[in-house]
Amino acid sequence: MFTSASTLLLSAVVLSSGYILWTKIRIWSAASKADCSSPVKYRHLDPFYGLDLFIRKIKHTQAGNLLALDEEIFAKYGKTFGNEPTNRKPCGPLLGDGAFTVDGALWKRSRDIINPIFSRSQVSQLSSLKTHFQRFIEHIPTNGSTIDIQPLTKMLFLDSSTEFIFGKSAGSLSPSELTIGARQFSEAFDDGLRGMRKNYMTGQFSWLIGTDKKWLEKCAEIHTIVDGYIEEEIEHQKHIKELGLSSSDTSEPSAYKYVLLRELVKKHSDDKLYIRNELMNVFFAARDSVGTVTASMLFLLARYPKVWQKLRKEVAGIVPLQELTFEFLKSLKYVQAVIEETLRLVHPVDRSWKTCLSSCVLPRGGGKSGRDPILLQPGDQIELIYGCMHKDKDIWGEDASEFVPERMLGLKHSWQYIPFMGGRRTCPGQQNAYTDMAFFLVKLAQEFKTIENRDDCLEYVEEYVMTKQSANGVKIAFTRN
Repeated sequence: MFTSASTLLLSAVVLSSGYILWTKIRIWSAASKADCSSPVKYRHLDPFYGLDLFIRKIKHTQAGNLLALDEEIFAKYGKTFGNEPTNRKPCGPLLGDGAFTVDGALWKRSRDIINPIFSRSQVSQLSSLKTHFQRFIEHIPTNGSTIDIQPLTKMLFLDSSTEFIFGKSAGSLSPSELTIGARQFSEAFDDGLRGMRKNYMTGQFSWLIGTDKKWLEKCAEIHTIVDGYIEEEIEHQKHIKELGLSSSDTSEPSAYKYVLLRELVKKHSDDKLYIRNELMNVFFAARDSVGTVTASMLFLLARYPKVWQKLRKEVAGIVPLQELTFEFLKSLKYVQAVIEETLRLVHPVDRSWKTCLSSCVLPRGGGKSGRDPILLQPGDQIELIYGCMHKDKDIWGEDASEFVPERMLGLKHSWQYIPFMGGRRTCPGQQNAYTDMAFFLVKLAQEFKTIENRDDCLEYVEEYVMTKQSANGVKIAFTRN
């Protein structure tokens, strides 16, 4: 019996070893045919699971300088690019299937329903943002005292985005309008994002931690709130049909012609899960990204007063009755340059994770020079950190880490500058973000003469939830005109 067991064990070892050897030979053969070289590999102290790099990333995240570690690794081990995001597993329990988490036909379906939100006519509608900006201004001290502007910019763009997603503003800048449900939703969503971030950070080691039951309960709480919004809209549309009216006749006042929740219910009222997933994916992308990068823009402007004065000079040339339209805001060259330089330095989303779905050859990344082709196999994962590329001195010069909007004037961007990614998965909200930030900058420059830094720490310390923001907030003071 002992002999037969030993024989079985030996056979299993031989067979598994043979399979591993055959797989390696097959991959080596395919790589050789394509003249591929192996990429330069990170020298792990832990040869089995690579936990040393994982621990370093955790420490740098806690210290607020993860991008610095990435730049160090990036400089040493080269530049490689991947394909197809791997967001479904870490994000699925919260967001469901939508534009952020899926590919192929499902992604196209989501993209088609989202695109009208960011159409030219929709992006050009700035009356809603104007109303919310006036409420934002009321929160800024008139006596030059210090304020952390970061929570306020997040509230401003939360109020604006919820209006075109749900049809009504969260009202976070107006305590009298902020409902208990809106506050609960916002707070629960913060907790949901923290759980998603942890999923990303643990990656293949998530099984060591196990299922986070509290996070799943928080996801369920968020879903219940959103389901309530959906039911409310379904009942509303049923009621107006019974009255023989159109939805535009009885909907709550909104500056936007296309409200995502309303349109989803019109076309898919029989599929509430699909409606919720689409709402969650769009809300996730819209909620904090513009608010955090706008705060980071003020972080930079407070530390570069000459840039602020140059921007104010351009804004001062605007005639009093000039309407701030999409086209006009786009024509303000220095305003646009300030926005582009901000996105280069402190973009709220400076990385993306990709997975290889089928064998392919990438033209660069192999060998010691990083210039040889490399072969990728299905399941291979790549972390694309374009935040490093945006600070690469080979591309941007020796002052790559400095805030110099002038470098963007007249510059035609290609793949060295991708704050909204590129290709088919370019962020559909790109023009919306540029327009809203330009409107914000112009209105702010018309209100205030100076922006002064009031933080002893001059460096930008990173804090990651899902988007990146300043860990110390943005402590500044304004002087009115």
